[in-house]
Amino acid sequence: MIVVDGRWTGRHGIARFAGEVVARLPWAAEVRADVPPTSPRDVLSTWRLRLGRQDVVYSPGFNAGLTRARQILTLHDLIHLDEPAERSKAKEAYYEAVVRPAVRRAGIVLTVSETSKARIETWLGPSSRVEVVEVGNGCAPAFLGGSTPPPGRGRFLYVGNLKPHKNVEVLFRSLALRTANRLTLVTADVHRAEALAQRHGVVDRVEVRSGLTDAELAEVYRRHDAVLMPSLLEGFGLPALEAVASGRRVGYSSGCASVAEIVGGEGVAVGSAGDAEEWAQAMDRLLEAGPSSVAADPAWRDRYDWGSVSRRVERAVTSVTA
Repeated sequence: MIVVDGRWTGRHGIARFAGEVVARLPWAAEVRADVPPTSPRDVLSTWRLRLGRQDVVYSPGFNAGLTRARQILTLHDLIHLDEPAERSKAKEAYYEAVVRPAVRRAGIVLTVSETSKARIETWLGPSSRVEVVEVGNGCAPAFLGGSTPPPGRGRFLYVGNLKPHKNVEVLFRSLALRTANRLTLVTADVHRAEALAQRHGVVDRVEVRSGLTDAELAEVYRRHDAVLMPSLLEGFGLPALEAVASGRRVGYSSGCASVAEIVGGEGVAVGSAGDAEEWAQAMDRLLEAGPSSVAADPAWRDRYDWGSVSRRVERAVTSVTA
């Protein structure tokens, strides 16, 4: 039996991946037995299912538990270990005592980018016999709107949370250097975004929004000239994908390899992630560039189609059951 861990729910991050992928798995409706809806890191949930060695648990996230079944995890990244603000002794112990043994026993682990694949291979070590499979990430159809011309009014967009590794404060400092530009933030961290705008004296040129549907967010992308993504570390970088799909170029930190992997030649790289003047110059260059048209490429659409992602997951999971 294949058991699907159905505890991840929501519209962003791992939960978005889980919802899109699990719903498309052909065997999910036939053999699905969701792990009890407690914390994704509850190591006893899988034990309560009384599974045997012939069974497989597929998780769209990093959660593993006590069970005789093999557990196929999706490690989107190792930010819990690599980012100081996210790391803790408890998380380190969980990855070492629970996640690593589960991955080694399964002999396979899934991830969402070549960047994360390389990092996971390093974490597992050179002697590991675990196959790390990059299944990718998808883009909702609402964002595939072609290459409509940017409005050309110096309007820039940031989408995401305001955790330290997102490096968002530099955008407010760069906005202070370009008084004709405006910045919209789509984030759940509304109060912190407003406080940053106040601190840097740019309140009159900053708009903060939250709780948007895909259709609403897609329209927001198209009403801006470009997207700014100053993250220092990402496992994937969904806003970058949505931006390119919407025909918008991306300003990004050159050291953030996963975003560079998505954007390719469709953006402007900033070498010094904390340099406000360099981000201001990137905004200048993005205004000069035309729309992105890479999303019109059938191969690009197939790579980032949720159906294609789900089929990659299906092949990986069923290769173990076979």
